[in-house]
Amino acid sequence: MHASASAYTQFWNDYPAAVLGADGNSAVPSLVGEYAAQSAHETTQARQQARIRAERIGNNDEMNVDYDDVNMIVLDGIVMGPVHCAHLGCTKDVRNARGGAFCYDHERAFKDWCHIRDCPNDNITGTLACQRHQSAWRKHKLEHSQSSYAGMRRLLQRPEENLPWQPRTERSNQPHDNDDDDEPPPRSHYFNSSRFYCVETICAPCGVVIAWTKFDKSESPTKILNFLKSVYPTQDSRPNYICIDKACKVLRTSIANRSWDTWQQTSCFIVDSYHYINHHTTDYLCRKWCNPASLDGSAPNLVKVAKNKEGNDYLQRAFNTQACSS
Repeated sequence: MHASASAYTQFWNDYPAAVLGADGNSAVPSLVGEYAAQSAHETTQARQQARIRAERIGNNDEMNVDYDDVNMIVLDGIVMGPVHCAHLGCTKDVRNARGGAFCYDHERAFKDWCHIRDCPNDNITGTLACQRHQSAWRKHKLEHSQSSYAGMRRLLQRPEENLPWQPRTERSNQPHDNDDDDEPPPRSHYFNSSRFYCVETICAPCGVVIAWTKFDKSESPTKILNFLKSVYPTQDSRPNYICIDKACKVLRTSIANRSWDTWQQTSCFIVDSYHYINHHTTDYLCRKWCNPASLDGSAPNLVKVAKNKEGNDYLQRAFNTQACSS
């Protein structure tokens, strides 16, 4: 992919300092708050530097802007929940996927034990709980009966309808967008199998899956950074841009645990265009470092000038940031 120097000179002179929205046309709201003035000043400086670079390139007709060596990956967690062993800390495959709770080893260990966590008593024949915990077992059976599932389907279809005869089930929000690495508290019982929170995928902008793994309990920034490190162990193998919906949180965690000392030498964390428009307008760090299509000249590799059917120039993102969801 090449673009002439004269086109980029005109680009930096003619287009305003804005950012592209998720549809490629709508503008993202500007930064507000205590850092707004500082951001405006830095944007002006960046645009001036970009114009100087464009003018230098423009003085040499043989120079082109080349994007062939610039690459990007897109990360996303697909919440699909494959099952694994219910025992605390074990993520092995379930021996019996149709109703089983444990892997082969823990199924043998808990064969005759009560399935309430840390209970040393034997279970009652035909149940998975001891005499003391029969009420918990009956509640679990009721919540996982066919009538309960039918009620949940109706609740999803008619959320405003109150069905007092349907059993009340406890539901907790998944920690998909937690600001930290906190995970939900451990389960109180082993009556059924546990589930991985999501399948984390790394895709090329064209949609080809490069790597994937399973995250248990949550999609935390620390797990994302560890996954990236395992897939890209050396600096030579790392992409220029890493696109993820929570890039600003990953960046903050990387700075805190000092892994940014090495990542910043090769890569930038940016937010995908769909989620960026909903990020806080007061988040200075996100707006400065995670902008997926900044037009201040600081990241010219992310935006290019294309022509529409009428032959007029318009701004276009150079990469597809929605590869994992397309």
